Amino acid sequence: MEFRSYSLNSFAIYLHGQCILEHCPEHPLFQIGTCQSTYNMHLGHFSIEHKVDKKRNLQIQNIEEINSSEIYQILFTEENNSYHLQLKFILNSDGLQIEFPSSTVSNYIRSIIEEDKPLEREATSVDDSDTTNLWLTINALPFDHETVHGAGLQFSTGDLRQKILPIWVSEWDHDQLHVNNNSTCVRPAEHTTYHPQPMFVSSRGYTFCAYGSAYAQFDFSDASSHQLYFAAMPYRLELRFDTTLIRPVFYPSSLPAWLQDGIILGMQGGTDTIDEKLRKMHECDTRIGGVWAQDWCGKRITSFGKRVFWNWQWNESWYPNLKEKIIEWQRIYRGCRFLTYINPYIAADGSLFQEANENDFLVKHLQPNDTVYLIDFGEFNGAIVDLTNPKAFEWYKKVIRRNLLDLGISGWMADFGEYLPCNVRVHANISGALIHNLWPILWARCNHEAIHEAGKSNEAVFFMRSGYLNVQRYCPLFWTGDQTVNFTHDAGLPAGIRSLLSLSLSNVLAIHMDIGGYFGRIIGRTREVLLRWCEIAAFNVIMRTHEGNRPSSNVQFDSDQTCIEFFARMSRIHAHLKPYSLYVIQEAYRQGRSCLIPHRELQYFFGNDLLIAPVVNSGVNTWTVTIPDGQWIHIWSNKTYEKNQYEIEAPLGQPPVFYRTTSEWTSLFKQIQFL
Repeated sequence: MEFRSYSLNSFAIYLHGQCILEHCPEHPLFQIGTCQSTYNMHLGHFSIEHKVDKKRNLQIQNIEEINSSEIYQILFTEENNSYHLQLKFILNSDGLQIEFPSSTVSNYIRSIIEEDKPLEREATSVDDSDTTNLWLTINALPFDHETVHGAGLQFSTGDLRQKILPIWVSEWDHDQLHVNNNSTCVRPAEHTTYHPQPMFVSSRGYTFCAYGSAYAQFDFSDASSHQLYFAAMPYRLELRFDTTLIRPVFYPSSLPAWLQDGIILGMQGGTDTIDEKLRKMHECDTRIGGVWAQDWCGKRITSFGKRVFWNWQWNESWYPNLKEKIIEWQRIYRGCRFLTYINPYIAADGSLFQEANENDFLVKHLQPNDTVYLIDFGEFNGAIVDLTNPKAFEWYKKVIRRNLLDLGISGWMADFGEYLPCNVRVHANISGALIHNLWPILWARCNHEAIHEAGKSNEAVFFMRSGYLNVQRYCPLFWTGDQTVNFTHDAGLPAGIRSLLSLSLSNVLAIHMDIGGYFGRIIGRTREVLLRWCEIAAFNVIMRTHEGNRPSSNVQFDSDQTCIEFFARMSRIHAHLKPYSLYVIQEAYRQGRSCLIPHRELQYFFGNDLLIAPVVNSGVNTWTVTIPDGQWIHIWSNKTYEKNQYEIEAPLGQPPVFYRTTSEWTSLFKQIQFL
């Protein structure tokens, strides 16, 4: 990148001869101001409003060249001289780094995002973050000359141009949630997500990342500029040359090898039910990596469907002899593991709530400040464990170790992380608006440390849907949340694949979907969509089913003999690919990158040597595939294809999958068609 100073009060930054950032009195780079902000939450969905009170241009008062062509210190000031902002522009071989003064964001917030452990912080500490609103303008090319991707887990089409994205951790809102729903609640903005990342990659050859925790809005709707809004000051902005979104991540641990031993079967209903389902699947030579039983701690039935009882203790009446059964299932079924479910909330009618409340471990109302904040999670109330309280944090780690790991549980869905309202008081005395986006990081760290301190980093695993900047330091495995149990473009199987590829750009090690989706209100899951989901899940590092929120309305992996035999075969393919999958994980782990690499819309690479082009429509037996550079062999027909677009035969059970002719794994791939 090149810094060009034109006068005392104007400059520009160029990349490959194109202007990316520029400032002059008529077109300022930054604007600052204040807003009246409201954050209203209902069932994890946020209605957010920012009414601008004041918005003024920042002009240059002084440019100081500290190090020739490398470091420039620029003093910006508001037009009436009432606000000063001194920024350091650092140009190096990686790109551009804009450092804000250390006073703009509290050291506590910085430590959650970038340090191994948050700084110790007393409840009486006063947050010193600068909550001045900031607007930044980045030059853009016309819509047909520049594309933008990334921003975390995004469900819409890959190119983010002409969209406005809220960078705020929340439930994912989509049209399917509102079919035959008479709720009068105000719908949130478009493009909400469990896992936003304040970063994007431009086809112009740079990546952008903002470091901070406040609400942000990335507006790509203008043909000539990207308008970025921050509800409080960030502490760093980066524009890098990389075509991946952030610096390579050094993950705390890789993934246990048993994840590639077979499929993880989601099932509920108690010990006897699991016994019967495992026996049935084993008889068809299903390779079973594990059983995932969400209801290990009990269940409750609501109008939404079957829900878990959020009191994270083994329900001995529902699952008698579970500890012995876990050992038995692992012995009988080729190492089958037992996985469960937990989240950072506890039911108000459970025993853990009483213990946490007595020890002052729960998030409180902002006003009055002595009452526990209870959230309506849909016909039952739950409280939030205060993960900023070191004693509460340690207590919850002990709950995980004692109630899950000591029972013999090898993995779990670490769900949620989005339901922190803004009108809360937390132990660290950080405002809800500034700590909200960081909650998934704290939740990931809690799970990671529980496993690490139990000495099971190479054996146990957890997976999350929520996330934010640098969460992958603690969690190497994510899933894409609650897709609908159908082929709908905006919320079903296609949306799940788009979100897989979007999040992969944020250097998350491994990402997967619930096979068959999760959410259904009226029409249940068909056999076709379940099998299409299954066939592509075999070509990933983890293969896991979900019964859905209304299991009795959905076709399941064992609903009939056709499903049983289909899942058995795909599980054998998944297990057969274990040597390649372990290699892909090892290389991604070493490089700090994702195992999945986007190719085209809804098409991607698993590692470098497998090309996957999922079928995402109903009632079709062929699929259009774009073959990249080189020569690629179709796994099912052995035909060789070169760079071009082709119509490929794709009956159920034969998804369009190709491997490089130059791959060292050719002999492994050739055997797949015979499994």
